[in-house]
Amino acid sequence: MEEIIVESITLKELFDKQQTLAIPEYQRPYVWTPKEINKLLGQFKQHQERTDDKPLFYLGSIVLHKKDNSLEIIDGQQRLTTLQILSVIKSNSDFGIKYSHPISLKNIKSNHRHFSNNNYETIDLESINVTIVIVESEDLAYSFFETLNTGGKRLSGTDILKAHHLRSITKIAERNKYAYNWEERQRNLEAVNKLLAKARRIDYLKPKNIPDKFASAENWKNVLTEDFAENIGKEKLDIGYSLVEIEENTHRIISNKYSIRQPLNEGKNYINYLMSFSNSYNAIFDTKNREDFYSKFNNIMIEQIDGTVDLRSFYQLCLLCFVDMFGTNNMIEFSLWLFRHIFSLRLNEQSRIYEPTVRNYVDNTKIIERIFHAYNYQEIITYLKEYKTTEIKIYGSQVKQRFFLKCCDFFSLDNPSEANFDEKLKVKIEEIVKNHKDEI
Repeated sequence: MEEIIVESITLKELFDKQQTLAIPEYQRPYVWTPKEINKLLGQFKQHQERTDDKPLFYLGSIVLHKKDNSLEIIDGQQRLTTLQILSVIKSNSDFGIKYSHPISLKNIKSNHRHFSNNNYETIDLESINVTIVIVESEDLAYSFFETLNTGGKRLSGTDILKAHHLRSITKIAERNKYAYNWEERQRNLEAVNKLLAKARRIDYLKPKNIPDKFASAENWKNVLTEDFAENIGKEKLDIGYSLVEIEENTHRIISNKYSIRQPLNEGKNYINYLMSFSNSYNAIFDTKNREDFYSKFNNIMIEQIDGTVDLRSFYQLCLLCFVDMFGTNNMIEFSLWLFRHIFSLRLNEQSRIYEPTVRNYVDNTKIIERIFHAYNYQEIITYLKEYKTTEIKIYGSQVKQRFFLKCCDFFSLDNPSEANFDEKLKVKIEEIVKNHKDEI
């Protein structure tokens, strides 16, 4: 049975231990801002002002992994680093915790500068109590990490997935390489994970609940950890499931190596899967600094929200599914016909567009399943071209009228009316595809 040491001690007793406190290379960086630090200082001040026979100030649990002669901080880095910064400012003494991550160093310097001139009392480490959990097994340490609540900036589902999968990579150099690549892509990974989870859960053969736009961060954390940590294989195999065309003994891979709904294994397989779709996500949606036609279309018609946030959510989901199946070669053509298919709701519905309305539309048309079950991209394009949108009904709505005029302006439609808008739009899409098909 694995040894677990649980102690209730003061921070001074923790820092007086013989083992060095260390931050694992693959941990998320130090990210607390003055907002979180001021909250902690406020709590400490309230505690100090109590006049009753008060206990020590309780800072929470600290999870440590005993490795050689050091204690690696698995949970508690944000709080301990903050107290080390304040201790350096007040008494010029630190706890010996070293940092190398550039984001950590940047935030430590920033917080040190911010609080150097702040008037707050010296924090007595002997008056702060923590519960430390010391384990010798790294797996067990992360089991505690994944179930404990943390103060300040709570861990996102993606933060937990990072720790879960990096610890499955046993070679240190390889693990550090994956950790570095993860941090380089950090900005969009939560959004990518949510899209992937939606695409996997909307499967009509194995449907699962999909959080709506009002879902809490905790709700999403549970979904992501369930789908991408708890319910995946434990093998170390890095397997991809690509769509392949075979003709006269030739093989042509149509899409990327990994497929959205494929089975996953922990460690490198999940990380490579996520990074592959992170690349796709950036190519499809990160278009602010690009000037090609597709980027202009995405920046003006998709990213500029005018009562269309729920439409955009499912548009992006469908587009990522298409790129998963057929790559980006025909993305302009698909994106324009998809826009007509989904955004027609903005002009057809008599009331405001709500997420359940769009979800029902996607369910009824089965557009996502049509993408996943198509043998080639022409099959899904044909469906979109032949799809009959319902008659435009603006009914004097200023919001709908504004969107109608925006579409007419962007697509340069001549003398459009509610009656002929769709036919003119279809003709213009064909023209644009012909002129810009080879841009991506």
